[in-house]
Amino acid sequence: MIEPLFVELLVFCLIICVILLVKIKSGVDYNPNAVMLASIVGHAAVLNLIDCFCFIFYESSYPILNLFLNSAYFVTGLLLAYSWFRFAMSVLCKRLWGNRLMRLVSSLPLVVTLGMNLCSFWTGWLFGLDENGQYCRGPYFLAQMAVCGIYLFVPCSIAFTKFFMKKYYPDRSMNMAFSTIGIFPLIMIVLQLYFLAGTPSISIGLTISVLIIYVNIQSQLISIDPLTGLNNRNHLNRFLDTRVLHIRKDRQLFLFMIDIDKFKDINENFGRLQGDIVLQIVAGALKNVCGHLGHFIARYGSDEFVVVAEMKDYSDALYLRRNILMVLAKNSEHLKFPLRLSIGYTLWNKTSDSIPNYISRADKQLVADKRSKSMERAVT
Repeated sequence: MIEPLFVELLVFCLIICVILLVKIKSGVDYNPNAVMLASIVGHAAVLNLIDCFCFIFYESSYPILNLFLNSAYFVTGLLLAYSWFRFAMSVLCKRLWGNRLMRLVSSLPLVVTLGMNLCSFWTGWLFGLDENGQYCRGPYFLAQMAVCGIYLFVPCSIAFTKFFMKKYYPDRSMNMAFSTIGIFPLIMIVLQLYFLAGTPSISIGLTISVLIIYVNIQSQLISIDPLTGLNNRNHLNRFLDTRVLHIRKDRQLFLFMIDIDKFKDINENFGRLQGDIVLQIVAGALKNVCGHLGHFIARYGSDEFVVVAEMKDYSDALYLRRNILMVLAKNSEHLKFPLRLSIGYTLWNKTSDSIPNYISRADKQLVADKRSKSMERAVT
C-alpha cells in the first residue's frame, strides 16, 4: 500500500510543478531570471515524473529499464541543482556571475559528473546491476551527491553570510530566503540516502523548495519597486510599524523625505525614458550612501524617496544629507542637465508620535527645503 501512496504524492508534486511552470512562463516580466526559474521548475517536474516511473516499474522484468530510469533521475537531479546554482548566483552575486571564467569553472563538476553518469553503463562508477540483475549503487555514487550538495550549499552559505552584513541590509529578506531554501533539499538528500531509502523524499523536498522559491519571488514583487529595485511604499509602512517599537536607547529614528527637483520638466523636455534613468541614478546614489550603513530605503511615489535611519542626533542627519547630495552630484555628471534633490527630515517622538504625523512632518520639511532653494535662486 505504500508504493501507490508514493506515486500519488509524486503525481501531486508533478501537478504543482506544472502549474508553477505555466504561471512563470505566462508572466508579464519573463526576464532571464524568470527563464532560469522556469528551468528549475521544469527539472523538478521531470524529476517527479521519472521518480513516479521508478516506483511503477520497480519490479519490472527488464532490469535495464530500471538502470535507464535511475540514470535519467540522477541526470535530472544534477541539472536541477545546477539550475538552482545559476539562478541563485545571478541574484546574489551579479558581478561575480557575470564573469565568463567563473561560469565556466562552476560548470566543470556538472560536465564531469554527467560524463561519469554516461560511462556508468559500462564502468559501474555511479550505478550498475549486481549479480542478480538488480540495480545497485556504484563506488563513486556519493561523488554525484556531493556535487549536487555543493551546488545547493554554496549559494546558501553566501546568502547566510550577507544576511549578517550591514552592507546588504536592503536585501536582508531575500538573503534570508536564499539561505534557507537550499538547506531543505540537502536534508532530504541525506534522509533518503541513509534513513528513508526507497522513498521519494528528494523529489518531494525539491518540489516544496521550488514552491517556496516561487512564493518568495512573488512576495518580493509585492514589496519591491520594479524600476529602482528599492522597497516600495507598502513595505515602508510595514517596516515603520515594527521599527518604531524597537529603537535603540542611544539612537534616534530619523525619516528622510527626498524629492527630485523639476522632475516633471525632465520628463517633458528629455522624455520619460530619461526620467526613468534619473530615478535609477537617484536610487543608486541612495544605495551607495545608505545601503552599507543598514538604513532602510524606499521609493515613496513618482519621484519621491524615503530613507529611515537610526542616528545619534541631527548632526548625523545633516552629514548623511550632505553625503547623499555629494554622491548624486558625482553620479550625474554625465547628464545634460543638472540633477538636484530636495531633502526634508525629522526624528520620531517616542512618547506622542504616530506614523502619519511622522511622515507628514518630514514632508513639510521637504517642502520647506524646496521653498528655501527657490528663494535663493530668485535672489541670485
